[in-house]
Amino acid sequence: MNPETLFVADHRAGRTYTADGTGVRPLGRGHLAEHAGVLALPRDGATGAELAFVDDRAGALVVHGPGGERRIPVAIPAEHLACDPTGRHVVVTSGLGANEAPWSDVVTVADLRSGDSVRFRSRSGEPGVLVVPDRDGGAPTVVLRHREPGALEAFPLARCLDTGAHVPRITGTIAEDIADDGHGDVVDQRTGTAATATGRGLERFAVEGGVPRMLGTVPWPVPGRAFYLRFDPDTGRAVGVVRGGPASPAQWTEWTNHLVDIDLATGDARALELPPGLAFRFALGGGRAAVATIHPDGDALTVVDRSGPGLEPLLRRDLPAMSHPPKPGHLPWDPVGDAPAQRRAVALDPTGTTAAVTRGGDAELHLVGEDRFDTLAVPSPLDEGGHLHWHGGAFDPIGR
Repeated sequence: MNPETLFVADHRAGRTYTADGTGVRPLGRGHLAEHAGVLALPRDGATGAELAFVDDRAGALVVHGPGGERRIPVAIPAEHLACDPTGRHVVVTSGLGANEAPWSDVVTVADLRSGDSVRFRSRSGEPGVLVVPDRDGGAPTVVLRHREPGALEAFPLARCLDTGAHVPRITGTIAEDIADDGHGDVVDQRTGTAATATGRGLERFAVEGGVPRMLGTVPWPVPGRAFYLRFDPDTGRAVGVVRGGPASPAQWTEWTNHLVDIDLATGDARALELPPGLAFRFALGGGRAAVATIHPDGDALTVVDRSGPGLEPLLRRDLPAMSHPPKPGHLPWDPVGDAPAQRRAVALDPTGTTAAVTRGGDAELHLVGEDRFDTLAVPSPLDEGGHLHWHGGAFDPIGR
């Protein structure tokens, strides 16, 4: 797999592909755990692997790299995944899957060098996961971010790897002074500073002597809150789309959106207004961000320059309508008739010059730049928008 190849996953169809400007080619099979996403592994990791995701049907961590595909057993349904700075150890938490209530409390730690995995029980729910360097000595520490009630639970990675057979329950050190509605996490491996998006703002924390310690909350600079974060290690800033407007998901057409960019160390915050509607995740690359918004008045792709003192819109391009978009007055993730809920996945190439965006349900992938708009046919529908990841960018140790 070329390090700068665009990875495309149709998680509903159970197929994966690679793409470039000339077309889309089959890569393999696997029902990618869409919420856990794709984990980009460091190129100089012990395995030389490029990316990993969880096959949420087979119960395996799928690793694609120069040597082809490898699979390591993990507990499913996968909720989040993260790795240590070397890319050797990957942690997978389990969530609800197709169930309405939390039922699994199993966490898996996979060793990509040996091909082994260990499992332990923690707390059921939808836990986020990060591997954070302890500021007291630098030891990699697994941090589970719990919701309802909110808590941070820290385990030394070495302790997790020593877990015995029969999936025992183990307990870490806990901090409970975080909001109940955390969703979206980032970590700066250089400083040991991490953060979670909550209704209160960007709640920052660190691990010191094995104990999670809160570092203060940066309020969102515009009305609303972010649910999904990405981290730019080149600038030390956390990036998110803050959603404002009506609380009811059925009123998604009235949601406001702002790209928000916050310095994880100082709390300095910037914001740029985006089109209204449903903004489902976004992409970073080359000092830029790309966001696709879905709205009955027309879908759009916005590319934003983050390299200067402010956030500047570089490109706003209308997108061909999806055949079965979310319906106004209904939840945006509800099926439309017999068709799954459709949306769009977005990726940016490592230079930030070309954005990729899917046309969910219509088996199309658009490649968009200042002077280009190319459409590639995909062999399967890309229901629910599929998932995209562009190799070659900055290392991010959390699945996206």
